[in-house]
Amino acid sequence: MGKIADEKIPHNVKKYVTCKICKEKILLSRKVETLAPVEGIKERKKREVATIKAPATPKQTKTLSASRKTSDRPKGRTFRPQFSGTAGEYFRIWIVNTFLTIVTLGIYAAWAKVRTRRYFYAHTKLAGHPFDYLANPVAILKGNLIMGGGLALYSTSDFFYPSMKIFIGIALAIIFPFLIYKSLRFYAHNSSFRNIRFHFRGGLKESYFNYLLIPLLIPLTFGLITPYWAYKRKGYFFNNFAYGKTGSNFAGRIAPFYRIHAVAAVLIILTLVAALSLFFGLGAGSIAALVAKLGSINSAGPGGKIGQAMLIGAIFSYLTIMLLFTIVQQYVFVRLTNYCWHHSRLGKVMFKSDIQVRKLVWIQMTNILAIICSLGLMAPWAKIRRARYILDNLAVEAYCNLDEFTADVAEDESALGDAATDFFDFEIGL
Repeated sequence: MGKIADEKIPHNVKKYVTCKICKEKILLSRKVETLAPVEGIKERKKREVATIKAPATPKQTKTLSASRKTSDRPKGRTFRPQFSGTAGEYFRIWIVNTFLTIVTLGIYAAWAKVRTRRYFYAHTKLAGHPFDYLANPVAILKGNLIMGGGLALYSTSDFFYPSMKIFIGIALAIIFPFLIYKSLRFYAHNSSFRNIRFHFRGGLKESYFNYLLIPLLIPLTFGLITPYWAYKRKGYFFNNFAYGKTGSNFAGRIAPFYRIHAVAAVLIILTLVAALSLFFGLGAGSIAALVAKLGSINSAGPGGKIGQAMLIGAIFSYLTIMLLFTIVQQYVFVRLTNYCWHHSRLGKVMFKSDIQVRKLVWIQMTNILAIICSLGLMAPWAKIRRARYILDNLAVEAYCNLDEFTADVAEDESALGDAATDFFDFEIGL
């Protein structure tokens, strides 16, 4: 609006002034101050067009991009599993299980397994809800009897038909992938959370490829496909689990598996070199000292001081190998576990694992030392301690409501495979 003359307007008098640019009438009811010219519509449009055409500075572009990413990123809720198990409670369960398993010649092992898993499941809570293990001990007992009979036949075949042992071994190797497949289905089907069961959707052909064909190729490739085998086994586990009707997805790549195993291979080589150096160093040094003292190597027999020196060197070498191999084993476990959880998802739920190699190695080594010094009585404490650390470093990021998951219908699964993995002490999961 243009410049309006300064004038006084009576209180009860209304006066209108028409703007020369926008032709809009303005009601004046008080003293009018000198106003700055109002920007015209055409001038305002020209300024807006110039602003749009003007290129943004790199700083402005970076700020806009960051704000856009922040606004577009979905907001989820992070849950951490809470493990409330204690060594004292689990020790009572463990000691009873051990005693009854020995007294019943292994028959109670099925009930012992169910009691142990139910304890760990019930004391693991996520978002305030515990997990549950629903397996029937009788089904596990049947699987134990079948597997026990097969292994007994394999062990005693030397006394009756020695040539049959080879055929029985081949038969067990052929059916082993089938047992792994059945074990995963049984394990998932009998695990539940919020009254919704888990399921395993992996195929039998994939199990034979992972657990029969690839192991046969490992010697032919001088172990070079071992990382590929680990990649396929982890993918078979993480890519085929389902919670209700929601399936899991594993987006991991094979390159990190080769890097992890390459580091492990270097550590193994260094372990062997260190052990051999320690053995020959201690042995040769002790022998040289004894020879210098006694004057002749023949003055000490095989059972004399030279034999003792060699024994000490062998013991130190063995302890060194065990220590370094434990470090390598835990390194591979931690790196693969963190990577697989980080690249897995269950619908709109993601996972993150922050286990540290140094801490888990310390836990594992002190656990072994405690078990040895206590003649096995500290085994429950060691198991609780390791489970708590792993669960405390696992995070679940949910970008949906947990009530959105729905149950699926599935048939009961046989416990034969679950028994087989226990007999062979084979790790199929984490």
